[in-house]
Amino acid sequence: MRKRNIKKQIWLDTKEDDLLKRKSKEAGLSEAEFIRSLIKGYRIKAQPTEEIKSFQRNLYGIANNINQIARVANSRFSVSYDDYKYILDTLADFILKFERKIYSRQK
Repeated sequence: MRKRNIKKQIWLDTKEDDLLKRKSKEAGLSEAEFIRSLIKGYRIKAQPTEEIKSFQRNLYGIANNINQIARVANSRFSVSYDDYKYILDTLADFILKFERKIYSRQK
């Protein structure tokens, strides 16, 4: 049986229809789910772009590597120079790439 059994029909002009389609697509929702979310008072955000998802994956990978190195360091009570250098270089490289992307968009 259908969960929602009340049908509502609305009329939109072309601009409103285009806006609804664009915003619901950006949010990753169907038009109906987008409208229901607005009615419930949810703040709807656009889904992250592929570029942002890629940065997130890279950051998660760096964090995972740092965590693994920290675990070894805690068991040995020290960090090797190579491990420390790897963390430093990886983070510096990530931050540089991120800043370049951000600043290139602002120009």
